[in-house]
Amino acid sequence: MTFTDAVKSGFENSLNFSGRSRRPEYWWFFLFVFAGAFALALVQAALGMTGNWLVRLFQLVTFVPFLAVGWRRLQDTGRPGWYLVVPVVIVVISSLMVGSLSANMMQGGFGDMHQAGRMHGQAGIVALLAVAQFIAGVVIIWWMTRRSQRGDNKFGPEPRVK
Repeated sequence: MTFTDAVKSGFENSLNFSGRSRRPEYWWFFLFVFAGAFALALVQAALGMTGNWLVRLFQLVTFVPFLAVGWRRLQDTGRPGWYLVVPVVIVVISSLMVGSLSANMMQGGFGDMHQAGRMHGQAGIVALLAVAQFIAGVVIIWWMTRRSQRGDNKFGPEPRVK
């Protein structure tokens, strides 16, 4: 599969979370998303634009297709696609914890010893979640690099190389 074929396939199958995607399709689409965001950031910087709104718009447009191709890629390795959601859930929980920690600090900081102990505990949880996020990311990348499961699996037939 070529770069162009992978990008085309990624958008054509953007709402398809069933079946399987081979490594080239996933990694070419990954390169498209990464390079596209990078190029748009350079364009915005060259034009003196602030806010990265162009990059964010691009990421918004490519989010679901990228999620779908990643979902199918995991299924190609024999793993459920919903495993991609685990790092996202960790980020959401971390964000909520950081928000709570920040709110506590704004309400009085470390003046109250009970409050200080609770904030210290929240900071520890946030640190553990950061480690979990890193580990989950490494595992997902590792899985994305694995070979396809040969033959049919519970997610569908093996995609044929064209």
